[in-house]
Amino acid sequence: MISLKNNSDNTYFKDLNRKDYIKKTYEIIKEEGIKSISIRRIAKEMGCSSTCLYRYFKNLDELLFYAQMGFLNYYLEDLEKASKKWKTVWDQHLGVWECYTRAAFRYPEAFDIIFLHENSKNLDTAIVEYYHMFPENLSGFKTHLRKMLETPDFYERDFEMCKQCVEENNISLENAKKMNHMECTLYMGYLKDILTNGIDENQIEDKVKEFVRDVRDIANFYADEFEYTGDII
Repeated sequence: MISLKNNSDNTYFKDLNRKDYIKKTYEIIKEEGIKSISIRRIAKEMGCSSTCLYRYFKNLDELLFYAQMGFLNYYLEDLEKASKKWKTVWDQHLGVWECYTRAAFRYPEAFDIIFLHENSKNLDTAIVEYYHMFPENLSGFKTHLRKMLETPDFYERDFEMCKQCVEENNISLENAKKMNHMECTLYMGYLKDILTNGIDENQIEDKVKEFVRDVRDIANFYADEFEYTGDII
């Protein structure tokens, strides 16, 4: 936390930190949408001066970037439950994508900003800081899943799961790299379509299943051995 140098500022610069701002901004976005956010609105909610925000963030965009990482919690909760049901390495591979797209298709703007937007180049430091502030979000995961979740680069995140398939001798390293590229490119096409055309809430699950079936076909094409026992057929 940045210490206060001038005690006369205490009325306006309260005992706040980056985590306080992130939590409050996330709550507003979740309830009212990102368009409801402004520096003045945040200052009012936090009970401090508008200039206080600049003690903790370069600008409003940086705060919004961190705040929208809160939407990852939906993915993490789904992932933790699903991981207990996986029987094969391919169940895990497709299961991670299923949980990820279920959250991403519900909150496409947030997932686009976090992983694919220009600001995502700062994710390498942001994700470390975010999970340092909210360590409970990763507490229930096995080591290899934690490593995947802590990997900032979008393609590298998926490749962490691809490597699990390689280690199980289900796919060659060369084909795993091709599979990784195909899957990530496919996902970006799906997300772009949703960002452009929108999606109704009652369509999300069908879109997730459609995507996972496509990933299954890609994996089955490149794999030496493929065994998937999941629900999406």
